[in-house]
Amino acid sequence: MVHSEQSVEQSPHPVLGVDGCTDAVEVGRGGFGVVYRAWQPTFSRWVAVKVLAADWHGPSRTRFERELRTLGRLSGHPHIVTLHQAGRTAAGNPYLLMAYEEGGSLGDRLRGGAAGDWREAVAGGISVAGALETAHRAGVLHRDVKPENILISGYGEPKLADFGQARPCSADRTDPRGRITASVLHAAPEVLRGAPASVAADVYALASTVLHWIHGTPAFAPAAGESLESLLRRVAVDPVPDLRADGVPEGVCAALERAMAKDPARRPATAAEFADELRAAQAAAGVPVTPFVLGGGDAAGPAADEPGGAAASLSLTDRRHAALALSATVERRPPRVRPRALLRAFGLLTALAAVLATGYSQAVPTPAPVQLPVTLALGELELYAESDEQVVSVRNRDDRPVRVTGVTLSGPSRADLRIVRDGCSPGPVGPGGRCEVRLVAVPRSAGPIRASLELTAAGRPVSTTLTGVAQPRRASRDDAPPGPCYADAYQVGASAYGHAGGLKAISVKQYWSPSCRATMAYVWVWKQYRDNVAVDGGTWTVDLAVRADRPVLRQRAVGQPYELWTEPHRSAGGCTTASATVTADRTKAATSATTEPYCDR
Repeated sequence: MVHSEQSVEQSPHPVLGVDGCTDAVEVGRGGFGVVYRAWQPTFSRWVAVKVLAADWHGPSRTRFERELRTLGRLSGHPHIVTLHQAGRTAAGNPYLLMAYEEGGSLGDRLRGGAAGDWREAVAGGISVAGALETAHRAGVLHRDVKPENILISGYGEPKLADFGQARPCSADRTDPRGRITASVLHAAPEVLRGAPASVAADVYALASTVLHWIHGTPAFAPAAGESLESLLRRVAVDPVPDLRADGVPEGVCAALERAMAKDPARRPATAAEFADELRAAQAAAGVPVTPFVLGGGDAAGPAADEPGGAAASLSLTDRRHAALALSATVERRPPRVRPRALLRAFGLLTALAAVLATGYSQAVPTPAPVQLPVTLALGELELYAESDEQVVSVRNRDDRPVRVTGVTLSGPSRADLRIVRDGCSPGPVGPGGRCEVRLVAVPRSAGPIRASLELTAAGRPVSTTLTGVAQPRRASRDDAPPGPCYADAYQVGASAYGHAGGLKAISVKQYWSPSCRATMAYVWVWKQYRDNVAVDGGTWTVDLAVRADRPVLRQRAVGQPYELWTEPHRSAGGCTTASATVTADRTKAATSATTEPYCDR
């Protein structure tokens, strides 16, 4: 798969240019723009910032304005992602600033293909149905309901996100160029045939998502090597998988099958009706019935005594009761990255325990002359990928200059960290002044990361604990093409880099699919290279290969490609490498890079 030039820069150390936001980390990317996680010190919280691509015209602008209006009307719903503000970055790019949901997306959770608990999936489906019904009553179709667009909060609650595809219910929903914009794996058959989107199509997509949640794979997952035409034919003709043999109750299976009927007229007429069927199935199975929360605002809701939902506007007391009831059916999973507030609280409790243990009998020690964080949360890191720079700020709280020495890393994970700039050792830090130590992480093994940044100030040792967790980098992070081999693939070995003119030109990665026992190669062409070569219409050629004893699989792209994937290469044992060469067509100057061999299968 090849992607051509786009206007969003993938900077390894992004500076958002959004007032009040720091420590930005890229967490998602697409043709529309880039999504960052950023820290808001004023509110002591993480936020998600979606920045529009630099070309602020045409479909991108329309989609951005549509999402802004839609979220502005709907984001008060407890199961729709919250919009905090919108504006333009310092560089002039429009942005949306939203709540950051620490549990990631449902798509992230389902990527391994393991079957889920039907109780959790049904409860989550009812919650999202309330969000979807609220949108429909406000006159908005979502048009892209799928696991990747359902975020999980730090309390385990689902939140419907990404209203960029949303349209007014009364609008012409077909693309003017006949393109299909919904996800194939969860789109209704009539949408895949080019019919206008509808409430029935949104209901189908939600039911498909719930089935995926229960089953672990989509209802019509593509087979290895299956063509798009074959997949579309199965979506249009084949029955929905029967989950009864997996222990899923009859009522749940019947509700999913009806909501995924090939004929839109045979589906539930509304998302509320689909939720009612799921809630009836919960009651029949003897599990707690999940509240159906319908938002207020300009969505016209039913009267309180009408069947099919709660009142259109819920009081704070009603919302509190709904949230408490929800806890009985939706598992509360801890966030993958521990919030800083919790870490600070843990530190305070530890200190309090130490004081109590000594019975207040010891004198209070003289504080160190400098102050630095007790703990720095590195967050969730990717194996073999260099993290963004992490900054440890050291403040001199004394009234005299302080000399800092012995800046070093220690602890079990010290080999996974590297100091890239020591701004403290060169000279004394003046009274009230600050210095910085910058470091990066390059994890080499999965699991918890724990180390310490240690230094000595005026002869007193002080340290900051560094914590994080390393997980494999999934192929989806690099826009992998669809297919089962790419779905569970993860990066093996470190990335390799090729340089041109002293700057990074390409990065090459090798991915491994355990289900297919196959290797894939991926190359990214860095923007600084593209900008230099593309002057006056310049083009380049990318050659990418998976190699064993000899090249066994090649892929080539010509023009202005910025990324490229090979097809999966089935393993026959032994070791493989990934190699790539980018050649400027005008000058014939070539730059190459090859990964280390991967042999551990």
